[in-house]
Amino acid sequence: MMVGIEISADFGHFSHPATIYSSLTYPAPPKTTVMGMLAAIMGVSEYLFLNDIKYACIVKNLEGKRNFCFNGIKDALKELNLEKVGAGFDKGRKQFYRELLINPSYEIYVDLSHIDCKESKRLIELLECGKSMYQLYMGINLCLAKYRFLGVFESTETKGDAYVDSLVPLGSDFEIEVGKNYTDIRFATTVQKGRIFGGFCDFLVETSGQAILCKDISHSKVNDKRVVFI
Repeated sequence: MMVGIEISADFGHFSHPATIYSSLTYPAPPKTTVMGMLAAIMGVSEYLFLNDIKYACIVKNLEGKRNFCFNGIKDALKELNLEKVGAGFDKGRKQFYRELLINPSYEIYVDLSHIDCKESKRLIELLECGKSMYQLYMGINLCLAKYRFLGVFESTETKGDAYVDSLVPLGSDFEIEVGKNYTDIRFATTVQKGRIFGGFCDFLVETSGQAILCKDISHSKVNDKRVVFI
């Protein structure tokens, strides 16, 4: 069983999961980020059961990146106490730059076949109502996001030459075509307790929203889109 959502925001930022203050962003949400998005919709903080999902991500819109300067407080979490708050954090202020995606929008399909039926049923009920139990973010809490439910789908996997709309493994037999914007990314596909990330893999992304021509690739057709589930 597959569910599809379209998620969009004015800005987005997907930093490397092993960092906190990284200024650079992935051009598309990694699987671990999608796990967090689904957990927000469901209103759960313990979401390791979502490691068993598979997902496919299609770039719908991305109008480039820009660097923004933010005011922050060095070691804010460690220094947070009533005395410091009353003093207005006179010391430790700093400015930091962060790279933000401009008007990002993604079409995401999630294979729920390998998670508990009760959990998948609850998620679908919330999606059908357009609800999110927690605020949804496009990666970080600076970037508020919204979603649109696309539906519940079935699909069958096939193999052959195809224009694939989603991210594809970097090891795929793909063809670089003129007029398309490609980049490769490496991100985690699993997360364990203590924010221990693993299953790092390399993928190819076409950032202008165009399909990637691949030869002899295993792919699925969902909602008239050809995708590869990760």
